Amino acid sequence: MGTKETYTPGYSEVALRYMKRRHAARDAAFFLPQLKPGMRMLDCGCGPGTITVGLALAVGDGLVVAVDIESSQVAMTERTAREHGLTNIEARQANVYDLPFPDRSFDAIFSHALFEHLADPLAALSQFRRVLRPDGLVGIASPDWDGVVYAPKTQEVHHAIKAYIKFQAKNGGNPFVGRELGRLLSDAGFVGIGLGATYDCYERMDLICDLLAERIENEAQKTGLLDVATVSRLSAALKQWATHPVSLFAQCFVTAIGRAPS
Repeated sequence: MGTKETYTPGYSEVALRYMKRRHAARDAAFFLPQLKPGMRMLDCGCGPGTITVGLALAVGDGLVVAVDIESSQVAMTERTAREHGLTNIEARQANVYDLPFPDRSFDAIFSHALFEHLADPLAALSQFRRVLRPDGLVGIASPDWDGVVYAPKTQEVHHAIKAYIKFQAKNGGNPFVGRELGRLLSDAGFVGIGLGATYDCYERMDLICDLLAERIENEAQKTGLLDVATVSRLSAALKQWATHPVSLFAQCFVTAIGRAPS
């Protein structure tokens, strides 16, 4: 990420609980069959490294270089690797627009929940193509916020989701980038592109509701786009909704796989 963007979820304790629930078996399931032992791969926007460990297991005696722009996430990935006894993870702080690696350094690149925060996704993909070897693979998963399914449906939750979407766009991201991934890969020169979609169904409603409430409160203070009374009402409604005994919050993720030209 660059100076034109802000990472909307942030790095609070609430945000970390939200990110740490991710794991490769679910969130990288579309890409894991493409990985082989001995591969050298890059995990861009690794966060706390909970997906990275699954990638590292998939490449066996290969190497996963995990990068994130936030130093605290790099340190957390190193800690996660140690906790799992993995020595084939190298964590580094890096900007996706200026990857500090030579041309043709990697056999595969993976990125989860990063591209929705980028103001210039094509610039990032040009870096991906540069550091990929010929015929190297890229796998990207990003949400499309138009695809959220939640129940029971309430006006307050609807308004909270719309507010989060507005804040993410104001921060330089694209909440609907999922539907653009195929075009973006094609424009960046990748070939053999395949698209899919999955739903991330939250096992605990408080994980997503607490994050939405915190972000709405934080972003409203910074931007003034919502008044105090509206913020308080939406926050209280989200926390109340999370306690409903029969509820669903399912977020659509578009998945895309492409190949660097030979």
